[in-house]
Amino acid sequence: MILRELTDHILTLPDHVTGEQTISSVTCDSRDVVEGSLFVAIRGFKTDGHTYIDEAIRRGAVAVVVETDIGGMSIPVLQTENSRFAAARLVNRFFGHPADGLRVVGVTGTNGKTTVSYLLESILKYAGWKPGLVGTMTYRWGDHAVTADRTTPDAVRLFQMIRAMRDDGVQSLVMEVSSHAIALDRVEGLRFRAAVFTNLSQDHLDFHPSLEAYGQTKARLFAMLEPGGVGVINGDDPASEWMRSSAIERVVSFGITSQNVDYTIQNIETHPTSTTFEIHSQTRDLAITTPLLGLFNVQNVAAAAVTALELGIADDAVLEGIRRQSTVRGRMEPVKTTLGFSVIVDYAHTPDGLQNVLSAARQLTSGRLIAVFGCGGDRDRGKRPVMGRIAVDLADVAVLTSDNPRREDPDAIIRDVLDGIPDRSKVQVIPDRKEAIQSALEMAQSSDTVILAGKGHETYQEIGTTRYPFDDRLVAEKILRTLEGA
Repeated sequence: MILRELTDHILTLPDHVTGEQTISSVTCDSRDVVEGSLFVAIRGFKTDGHTYIDEAIRRGAVAVVVETDIGGMSIPVLQTENSRFAAARLVNRFFGHPADGLRVVGVTGTNGKTTVSYLLESILKYAGWKPGLVGTMTYRWGDHAVTADRTTPDAVRLFQMIRAMRDDGVQSLVMEVSSHAIALDRVEGLRFRAAVFTNLSQDHLDFHPSLEAYGQTKARLFAMLEPGGVGVINGDDPASEWMRSSAIERVVSFGITSQNVDYTIQNIETHPTSTTFEIHSQTRDLAITTPLLGLFNVQNVAAAAVTALELGIADDAVLEGIRRQSTVRGRMEPVKTTLGFSVIVDYAHTPDGLQNVLSAARQLTSGRLIAVFGCGGDRDRGKRPVMGRIAVDLADVAVLTSDNPRREDPDAIIRDVLDGIPDRSKVQVIPDRKEAIQSALEMAQSSDTVILAGKGHETYQEIGTTRYPFDDRLVAEKILRTLEGA
């Protein structure tokens, strides 16, 4: 593709530029530039791509896109007000609009995105729709799987990956769509067959100026529906009205407590290894069995089921896809032990997430509930005391430790959490996470439940700017083996 064709109606070429240069790739990373690349300079949060323009030219860039006047250059310079927006549109065109014709489902919300996405992937597989998955833990399709480095990848990687999926015969795509991805134009140019909203609670207020701004950003997903698409919203969440007001196509709702929903959730029964409930609408009645536990997972399963039904998938495929999706890694994931108590690893790292997992565990626990948790550094400080209060309100013992302190002092993070705990009689403070897990497992007795919250699927602990190997599940398994052999 030549530069003139690539940029038509996206960027304006300078008068003296004919745009006949052949473009071999579009990239925002100077390290990925090859001979013939179009380099898009983006102002990042840590580095400014404009400082790498000379390097990009040395590596073979034949044109650059900038947000600021950089003076005379040896190659064409195209100016824009928003490099991220331009990059998404350019790379989408470069890869031939690869999502066109795919059934694309976007899932947004503070919690539950991964579980809903996995459920939808399972349903789509059983329905024969050959799905791809883009989410917090993995990007995968067919025999391909790559560990994810962020929930929604940057536009260059995203559209390149969708192109590869199409070339491999993928027919549908389930995506977790983070608020960062929407705000930073990573999904610009995509149109969604379905948009799903799970819930909204306090998170990412280090990035968004307020909870309302955070919710309104997520609501923009519903303005990206394709003609004939559908929005699926959790009617029990007040923020669902923001999603509804942004939707440009039809919206349906589901809920447990709300009376004004299209799909009602009724007759919920929790069992030790499964959950059953019913979904009713004016035209459908489904009795669902899932191995996923907890009331919040009832909402997650309902979100996936309603979305699939609205996409036209048959009831039996919906039910079987849900039944086949067992535990999602790091989401209410049990750790095997023979010691008579339960150990569960969960990604809960928000107030709402922690409340959900502790409430679910309480229903399944006849003994004590022991919660190991912490809060991440360089993130929203306001949720720290709230999570502390939730932990002591719902658990019998709260073991406060480090999560991913990043560039913050772990002790300072812990002090922020303790600010929300007036009565600290149920709190143990053990900053070393391994020691905290060991203490919790050593104190556990028959019929107790130990929740290891905050890191879930993560296989590292981020201290400073370094990621050290650390997996809650593996750490717990090693300690349990020692205790079982004692």
